[in-house]
Formats: sequence, structure tokens, C-alpha cells
Amino acid sequence: MFTKKEPEPRTPEAQQKTNQKYSKAQFAESRQLSRIEKDILAAVLLEQETYTLQEAQEHIQQFMNGEAQ
Repeated sequence: MFTKKEPEPRTPEAQQKTNQKYSKAQFAESRQLSRIEKDILAAVLLEQETYTLQEAQEHIQQFMNGEAQ
């Protein structure tokens, strides 16, 4: 039947890519984000700070959850 696939160990390149930080302007130019996600990030991110993609997604989720309540 089916066997559980073991997660592949991350290569240093993959870890570096996930830990890479981007500026607010770089998120605004991203092709991976929708227009609304870019608008949210433009409102909540600080101009002088840099963020990982994970951190940016967390900011989007926090904003969306706060608006829904």
C-alpha cells in the first residue's frame, strides 16, 4: 500500500532561500503575492525593516484575522 514519505533534508540553499529577508519595496514588486496581499503589506510593514516570506505571511494573517472580528 502507501508508505509515509520521509521529509527530504533541506539543503543549505533551500534553508537560505527560506531565511532570506526582503524589504517592503521588494514585496510590492513580488509576483508571488496577490494585489490585496501587497496592499496589506504596504500598510503594515515598516519601510526600514526587512522580513522573511514567512514573517510577511504572518503579518497578512494577523491583519485578515483582525479585520474579520
